[in-house]
Amino acid sequence: MSVSNDSYYKPEEALQELMLQERILCSAIDIQALLGLLVDKGIITKEEIDIFRDRVRNLPKYKNSIEEIERLKKGFSAAKDNPEAYLKAILNAKLNGEIK
Repeated sequence: MSVSNDSYYKPEEALQELMLQERILCSAIDIQALLGLLVDKGIITKEEIDIFRDRVRNLPKYKNSIEEIERLKKGFSAAKDNPEAYLKAILNAKLNGEIK
């Protein structure tokens, strides 16, 4: 993991970004440990975890965020593949007042 390029010039933002990344990573580790314990003790199966994971992912609270992230990932992947078109789109959006 790393910090964004802009944050290298702003140590406070870089520290906050790293602390957020650390919190996310620690949460993921805790969740995997808990799920592993539940499976090892025979309380739940991996298949049941997958079913519940899909159920939770499809709740509007999470589904909308997941879909937005996927949409943004596709957009940035397209921008990476064709930076000229991306820059033209940004310029047009600026000229049209769609972004500041």
